[in-house]
Amino acid sequence: MQKYHKAPIFIHENASYLVVFNSGSLYEDISKIIRCYTDDVKNASMVINSYLRKGEFIVFDLTRPEDDPLAIRLRFDTLLNLQKEIEAKQKRKEKSASANE
Repeated sequence: MQKYHKAPIFIHENASYLVVFNSGSLYEDISKIIRCYTDDVKNASMVINSYLRKGEFIVFDLTRPEDDPLAIRLRFDTLLNLQKEIEAKQKRKEKSASANE
């Protein structure tokens, strides 16, 4: 598969969906894509990469505005709310840290 950012402009302008699988994508590649969807690129990348490592795939619906809740989905059928996922991850991390004290 060709890297999204190296695909010809014609493809960028005419694509409706971008589907990302765990094909050894680098953190930087994922970051470039999700930068349009969130200000918290680091944590959002970690959330997305955690799903990719589990064998899931992420769908970016390029026909929807970046702030549309359905713009990013887990598979084609499940809403992926990055902000909610980031907050849940931070709560688990805090809970784990307090349990270790």
